[in-house]
Amino acid sequence: MSNVRTISFGKLPDGHDNSGGGGHTGGEPPGGDKLEARVATLEKAIPDLRERLARVETKLDSIEKTMATKSDLEVLRGSISTDLQKSIADATWRFVQIAVVLAGLAFTAAKFIK
Repeated sequence: MSNVRTISFGKLPDGHDNSGGGGHTGGEPPGGDKLEARVATLEKAIPDLRERLARVETKLDSIEKTMATKSDLEVLRGSISTDLQKSIADATWRFVQIAVVLAGLAFTAAKFIK
């Protein structure tokens, strides 16, 4: 059983057959008289397309030189993780120190209130 299905559109608006039934026996090319004009338009566009492609390739080459590799990202990830853990540890110790100082002040104030 094949998953490929053929869709038949029958006759095109310009009267040419697009059914794919194998009934084409030569003669006019598919697309009719407009084919030569379409090919000429494409041929005119090729130099511009080549120029654009060259610019894209140049940009990709320059991007590739500065692009981060997977190993670069792993190193960065490890560095960020280490920095984050250090920051959290520092903040936790700072909180503990402040809590101890405040507790000391509270006990000292409670002594004088008695």
